[in-house]
Amino acid sequence: MHLEKRYVDVQKVVFDEKTFIEKGILHVCKKELIAEAMDFHFESVDFELAHPGESCRLTYVCDCVQPMYKTGEGAATFPGIADEVKRVGNGVSIVLRGVCITEIMAVSAGGVQTLDMSGPAAEQSYALPKLIHVCLLAKPAPGVQNDAYFDAVNIASKKVAKYVAKCAKDYTPDEVETFELKKEGLEDLPRVAYIFQIFSHAPLNDTAYYGDGCASMMPIVVHPNEILDGALVYRDYYTAGNSSPTYSLQNHPVILELIKRHGKDINFAGVIMSNTPAEIVNKNRNAMMCAGLAKYHLNADGVIITKQGGGHPQIDTGLNCDYCEELGIKTVLLLTEFLSVGNPITELVLFSTKNADAMVTNGCISMVDFPKVDRVVGIPTMINRNTLSSMDLYGPYTMAAYSAIRDFISQIGNTHFTSVAY
Repeated sequence: MHLEKRYVDVQKVVFDEKTFIEKGILHVCKKELIAEAMDFHFESVDFELAHPGESCRLTYVCDCVQPMYKTGEGAATFPGIADEVKRVGNGVSIVLRGVCITEIMAVSAGGVQTLDMSGPAAEQSYALPKLIHVCLLAKPAPGVQNDAYFDAVNIASKKVAKYVAKCAKDYTPDEVETFELKKEGLEDLPRVAYIFQIFSHAPLNDTAYYGDGCASMMPIVVHPNEILDGALVYRDYYTAGNSSPTYSLQNHPVILELIKRHGKDINFAGVIMSNTPAEIVNKNRNAMMCAGLAKYHLNADGVIITKQGGGHPQIDTGLNCDYCEELGIKTVLLLTEFLSVGNPITELVLFSTKNADAMVTNGCISMVDFPKVDRVVGIPTMINRNTLSSMDLYGPYTMAAYSAIRDFISQIGNTHFTSVAY
């Protein structure tokens, strides 16, 4: 596969009478965006803008999507979601940098995830507060159930992301980057594969691959370009804190690093994608199959393993480690510790195996002081589940960053945090 991403940098976004980009300024027409996003599941749709440095807090944040548009006749953008199912990872994609389409939910299913555009809480998140957010606020129509509403919002954000990026299809890109895994001159380099544990348990509590939930999916080998090009999207509206947004998948840090080092000090053998099932027999089966694919299909000397989801997917990580090591494949685990508020070293993982002797951490639970802000985009209050009291999200308040900041601890490494034992 040969993927060419043509990046157009956005320094500012303004509302205008039509949607276009000029001299680094993205002009968006609210009427056009509303028409693109509107669905019978919504009573109304609105958009707001938030720029880095503002005294502004986005609340009830779910997916964040980098605007992207696939060029060429018959090409599909976010296949299975915004367009029909067609393979991506090849051809040309127009990508807007510095901006994202951000879902601000009117219904909460999994707590409140916020994004501060400035201040101490913004410093806790690696990528998202540095972006300009075109915030999608859709209000559900009367009688619409949560799952139908979440699905409609998910589709709307991808359609808007495609529409906005399409306006730059004839714009001179600021940078062009190609993604292609060369096959020559790699004989002496160690073959490294990536086992990517995604999370799909139920509709809208899952990850969508070409538009389909992966709850019954067996482990498969996928080309890394497909993930970078919009084949895999966030759809976990019930445990948002455990799943990376689509923006992070489009800029997957593990995949980008492996591609960067391919042909230099490693031979990037490929990506194995596997769901994390609930039943132990299926966890064992998937881990066995992941190891088999790594050994017998990708001929890997080593693998990197990451997960999505909460606590029990750590068990899959440990099993993947064991099955790979039994076949002679060296493993490195990338993990986030959020199992205990006290963070004792003995409570950071749910599995115990001598094979897990190389682990990198993405950080752990910490408390953050959220200052008072001048502006809130979204629902301005949160209901405390224990006391049923209402909390003003304008601030100030103190909360655990993991549960309160969108993508604070990225389980796929899109973070500047780690953990240190002392």
